Amino acid sequence: MAEDWGYQSDTDVIDGLVQVRNRFVIDAGCGAGKLCFALAERGARVLGIEPDPVQAEKNKKAATVANVGFARAGAGDIPVESGSVDGVVFANSLHHVPSADYPLVFDELMRILREDAFLYVMEPVANGSCQYVMELFHDETAVRLSAYNALVEYAAPRFQSMREVYYDVDHTYRNFDEFVSRFTGLSYNRYSEEAVRSNEVRQRFEAQQDSYGSYTLTQPMRVNFYTLPRL
Repeated sequence: MAEDWGYQSDTDVIDGLVQVRNRFVIDAGCGAGKLCFALAERGARVLGIEPDPVQAEKNKKAATVANVGFARAGAGDIPVESGSVDGVVFANSLHHVPSADYPLVFDELMRILREDAFLYVMEPVANGSCQYVMELFHDETAVRLSAYNALVEYAAPRFQSMREVYYDVDHTYRNFDEFVSRFTGLSYNRYSEEAVRSNEVRQRFEAQQDSYGSYTLTQPMRVNFYTLPRL
């Protein structure tokens, strides 16, 4: 049965579901590594893998952080030994995997996971005020559904236990320019600034003004947390 945890931060939900201290964790599709650092702060050893060559090069040149490493790789070919990983996290990244690659990706996860490992998949849900604004320049409804269907088809049969948790995250911006800067200039999400700055996007964004004069967009989230892989 799905669980509703109300308003939470992403890391609060991780803390509520899994203990990562002294465990080796892969952050698949790690972007700039924000979650890698948060997991390391909680005592994990983390390898962040990122297929985008531009972001992967930035990660390679970034300052060294204890217990965090980076590699340019996709989730279908993870550069670790078989049976060596305690957990894999997909944080807003599974829906970026091409649907044709899902069988390969889940086979690869089974190769690298230990017998007491976990799979943690965090995905945005395609509703809420964040979706209402963003769908005008980047509607991910179809690929998010495809990712969820992949979990049903390829993940669920491979694990003995699963929890599904829903929660909401608020993103607050001081103004429209700050919102635009958040979604442009990313090599792995190629939104054009012209599209993000359109009048319709601005109108939908400004309709979300809160009582403090800021602009708050709510993003519903879902976590599918799998344990005890059937190796």
